[in-house]
Amino acid sequence: MKSILTGLLATLLVALSFYVEDVNSVAVMSVDLGSEWMKVAYVSPGVPMEIALNKESKRKTATMIAFREDERVFGEDAQIVAAKHPTKSFQYLVDLLGKSIDNPIVQLFRKRFPYYEIVADEERNTIAFKFNDGSLYTPELLLAQILIKSREFAENSAGQKITETVITVPGYFNQAERKAVMQAADLAGIKVLQLINDYTAVALNYGIFHRKEINDTAHYIMFYDMGASSTTATIVSYQNVKTKDRGFVETSPQVSVLGVGYDRTLGGLEVQVRLQNYLATEFDKLKKTENSVFNNPRSMAKLFKEAGRVKNVLSANADHFAQVESLLDDQDMKIPVTREKLEEICADLFERVTAPIKMALTISAEETDQVEKSEELLKEDVKPVHEDPEQPAKPEDEKVKTDNETKSNDKTSNQTETKVEKKPTLTVLKEPISANQDKFGPQELTGSCELWSNVIKIK
Repeated sequence: MKSILTGLLATLLVALSFYVEDVNSVAVMSVDLGSEWMKVAYVSPGVPMEIALNKESKRKTATMIAFREDERVFGEDAQIVAAKHPTKSFQYLVDLLGKSIDNPIVQLFRKRFPYYEIVADEERNTIAFKFNDGSLYTPELLLAQILIKSREFAENSAGQKITETVITVPGYFNQAERKAVMQAADLAGIKVLQLINDYTAVALNYGIFHRKEINDTAHYIMFYDMGASSTTATIVSYQNVKTKDRGFVETSPQVSVLGVGYDRTLGGLEVQVRLQNYLATEFDKLKKTENSVFNNPRSMAKLFKEAGRVKNVLSANADHFAQVESLLDDQDMKIPVTREKLEEICADLFERVTAPIKMALTISAEETDQVEKSEELLKEDVKPVHEDPEQPAKPEDEKVKTDNETKSNDKTSNQTETKVEKKPTLTVLKEPISANQDKFGPQELTGSCELWSNVIKIK
């Protein structure tokens, strides 16, 4: 997943709280935009920060849109349509933004989801989905409709009109990809106050909630985020520094992003697709029908959904049955799957787990033993790079759980989040951005960010 997280949203809302003052107490929203899931939050007068709920009263929504007859549906409704009409539902759109037809990420998407007809948009040098009636929908246009829906969630919760937002984007996004996000927001009629790198938001959130731990001695922390589509490792330092921005010397905490490594194709989606293909192969071996499940988009969509469920079950269990009724030609499927088998078909993926960490360490020019803590490290595979047996790995959809957040659940987390209303001072000194802003080639599927620029300063 590129994950959607309460801690990250809390950080965005700290930034949003300053914008609220500047726009005469008008509500502002934030969108934690992942390739698979999104969360929406808002700041409004009298309500420092809240997570906006969707129509199912849930905090996270699938970043997905589908077309059913003459209506558009989102979230859970779109997931239902996807199982029956996969060519009319669209997810993982963030991965396609600002890319040409020959981009390796687009080619990988076509391999994973071969039932879409994707054509080149010659005018914009990007891509578009072609429908049966000949109409074309670009990823930016589809994302714009999702952003409109996210604004609806925020407006329903805030009780007032919202026209401005802060959006998270992957830190490795180049200029074309960031521009595509801005275009999608513009199509949705939403003004983007700021695009913030997801790892910057994570680092800010940690610093805000661990303010008392920051002192004059720099200490280093690594955040490891394996999401649906990509994986990122970020090394940051926290330290109190003296500044004279307001005409007199004062001490304030500072966070510096020192190094970032990433793998754009390593994530839960790749695991799910491999499990889907394994189940399809095993079903065909049973020869219950003359037809191959690989040639039926609807059957493959069912297997994709079931593969996601089984993947989650096997994260806590040694074995499980994958089951789909009427998978193909009225034939049911029931296939046993073990965690050992899943690890076998994904063996090469596990070998790539540590690469972003090594890249981040190289860029940061810090020795491994200087990284004091690690957030969300995969316990077994990351040990060769940095062994911290006392630091537990975090659940998949909890990117940055601070001490306060760990004690909360969905019923009480809003009370916890409002603790950042104090507007703590935290400065982002510098942050890496993509060295290649305009081109994206195969060599950049994995890489590290090497350029530096001042980007955020919160007082």
